[in-house]
Amino acid sequence: MSTCRQCRNDFPIFPDEEAFLKKMVFTLGSKEIHPPLPVFCPACRLKRRTCHRNERNFYRRKGTLTGKEIVSVYHEEPLPGQHHKVYTHEEWNADRVDMTEYGRAFDFEKPFFEQFARLQSDVPRLGMMVIGNENSDFTAGTGYCKDCYLINSSEYCEDCYYGKLLQSCKDSVDCSYLYDSELCYDCFSVYKSYHCVSLSFSTNCRDCLFSLNLVGCSNCCLCSNLRQKEYHFRNEKLTKEEYENRVKEFFGSAKGMARMKEELEQLRMTTPHRFANVVNSEHCTGDYIENSRDCLDCYDVNESQDSRYVTVGVKVKDNYDCSNMYIKPELAYETLGTIETYNTAYCLFVFHSQNLLYCEWCFHCHDCFGCSGLRHKKFCIFNKQYTQEEYEFLVPKIIAHMEKNGEWGQYFPPSLSAFGYNESLAYEYLPLTEREARAEGYHWRHMTDAKLSVAKTIPASLLPDRIQDIPDDIVNWAVECEETGRPFRIIKQELEFYRRQDLPVPRLHPDVRYDRRLSLRNPRTLWKRSCMKCGKEVQTTYAPERKEKMYCEECYLKEVY
Repeated sequence: MSTCRQCRNDFPIFPDEEAFLKKMVFTLGSKEIHPPLPVFCPACRLKRRTCHRNERNFYRRKGTLTGKEIVSVYHEEPLPGQHHKVYTHEEWNADRVDMTEYGRAFDFEKPFFEQFARLQSDVPRLGMMVIGNENSDFTAGTGYCKDCYLINSSEYCEDCYYGKLLQSCKDSVDCSYLYDSELCYDCFSVYKSYHCVSLSFSTNCRDCLFSLNLVGCSNCCLCSNLRQKEYHFRNEKLTKEEYENRVKEFFGSAKGMARMKEELEQLRMTTPHRFANVVNSEHCTGDYIENSRDCLDCYDVNESQDSRYVTVGVKVKDNYDCSNMYIKPELAYETLGTIETYNTAYCLFVFHSQNLLYCEWCFHCHDCFGCSGLRHKKFCIFNKQYTQEEYEFLVPKIIAHMEKNGEWGQYFPPSLSAFGYNESLAYEYLPLTEREARAEGYHWRHMTDAKLSVAKTIPASLLPDRIQDIPDDIVNWAVECEETGRPFRIIKQELEFYRRQDLPVPRLHPDVRYDRRLSLRNPRTLWKRSCMKCGKEVQTTYAPERKEKMYCEECYLKEVY
């Protein structure tokens, strides 16, 4: 056991971690350098890594180069001690831009992170991390999306609004962890489904409402743990006519659907739950793992192998302590945000690159150390070009300097993050109060809602009960959230969706709706518990004090089949 340098809790270092760090090697001439063992516990490592990623807070600001108004994840007012140049994609990718012009020699009289902070301030960064989008300015971490608004971490979507982790979806609103689905509303962790409302943890469903844990079902409402069923209400079989009459009693009414949502929450507490969402996988622990093997304490991972402590990974291999890793990243340690990389450690947003240490925003690079914003470069240190021989001589000296200062083997510290803890992905995974965050060395941003230029403001409680009675000019109003009082807008495309689907206008601010969906997600922490039916010990994300019925795999399958 080791003691975390941050929280002072004891944590284990497993034999597979030691074997992995020996496997990770950076060859520098005749020297081979391996990352050292961690000094922070897995939870603190996750916080320190994800505090550098903002997915859901968007700001209108002026671009640094031209003064043109842009949408960015970077606030125009920098945090204390921060200064960033923010470019649009066109400006950042312009042929004339060569970030080696910001190169400088490493100063062995100063700490590494102090010097890297100055490099960060000088090198321009992208206002948004997006690629190939069309008419989707208010999105982050998205690729090849069209006509989308306020979604993040999503690819190949069209006409989707207010969501997280949407993959190949269309015409869906207020959904998170939605895959290959269409015409869905208020859904969470749903796969290959069509025309569903308030459905969660389900696959291959159609026309299902206010239900959970369904597979291959259609026309089911207030149901759980059904397989290949149709026209069921509260898990009772009805005729088509009986079912449709029951649904007519509430559907389309804001008050009626609110009652259904309350009953759904009661159902969650009484229905059996599988101890973990691990499917078609071998020797894996964590949650939401598919088609993988030997992935331990991992979350939202598919088609992956030989990894530990990964949060969100697609086709990863030999990744430890990594987040948001996509499309075949291999041999990665303490890295966030990649596409197709090999042998990277302590990196942030690096793509199609290999053999990188302490780099950020680097594309198509290899053998670089402590660099920012480079494209198609090799053998660079602090953005300065070196020969291969010079590079292989200097990097071990810098690492020795970092070891002396206690910096080698540490991820970029929270002080280098451009975001307040409450702006970042870390806040979503591991919430802290302002006092707690500052005590641990994180920034904090005091955020206020932008003033809305609207024709009128209306409390949500005064909105008409049904969409048919909502006037066209509601898009010019501000609606005050029933829970927080925060004002929010209904955009035109959103209103059209509600009308097509006969759905009432939402009464809650988009942030409240977002947080409520994510609250369905268990924490990314494993506990040892006993199956509440047979007593078998399992590793689960259901904390010991939770009251839901938590079953092992065998007992759960017996329950649903």
